[in-house]
Amino acid sequence: MHDRRATRTHVWIARGIGLAPLAALAIAWLVSPALRATLGEGVARLVAGDLDGLRAWGTELGPRAAAFTALLMLVQALAAPIPAVLITWTNAWLFGPFVGAWLSIGSATAAALVCFALARGFGAPWVARFVPAARRERAERFLAEHGAAAVLVARLLPFVPFDPVSFVAGLSSLRASTFAWATFVGQLPAGFAYSYLGAELTSPARFVLFGACTFAALAVVGLAAARAVQRRRST
Repeated sequence: MHDRRATRTHVWIARGIGLAPLAALAIAWLVSPALRATLGEGVARLVAGDLDGLRAWGTELGPRAAAFTALLMLVQALAAPIPAVLITWTNAWLFGPFVGAWLSIGSATAAALVCFALARGFGAPWVARFVPAARRERAERFLAEHGAAAVLVARLLPFVPFDPVSFVAGLSSLRASTFAWATFVGQLPAGFAYSYLGAELTSPARFVLFGACTFAALAVVGLAAARAVQRRRST
């Protein structure tokens, strides 16, 4: 009985953690026309992939842009399959590649934790709305087999969409603290690499060359980490 009560308590805590930022955003959206207009413009430019528009939008906001790009990171995690790298590049343009990288990594970790908490609080039927069954099954097997290392590897590999991993991790026995540090550490290489890559967008030839090198380097690191995890598991 005690265990069931404790489990129920954890579920409600997870729901509260997951819903709190969404409720705050919804209230602010309803009561503040200025926020509604500003965030709506940012989302529209993000969905359209309008990088120049995002840069102009952020420049107009000044220091407040950090809060709004963090909101965009949450939107892209929950609402649509939009590449988070667009937000990373925007942060790099607005705040410089070093500060911009930290802002992107921090907001991406927070968005992943919201996905994790919502999945933990509302369960598999809710996750099914966001993650196709086949992708969910693959992620579940990988997480069950490797635990925190699976989260770390998923963040390292540039071709693995991470939001499904965040949702499925919420259904697993993984602790939230473990998920948080694995997410944060795992995205450090890509966060800084993509942020510095954003500085090359004004030079298409250099951008293509550096982009290909960055993708290849991250893939090599991620695959090496995956093999190391598999070897450790088999020994």
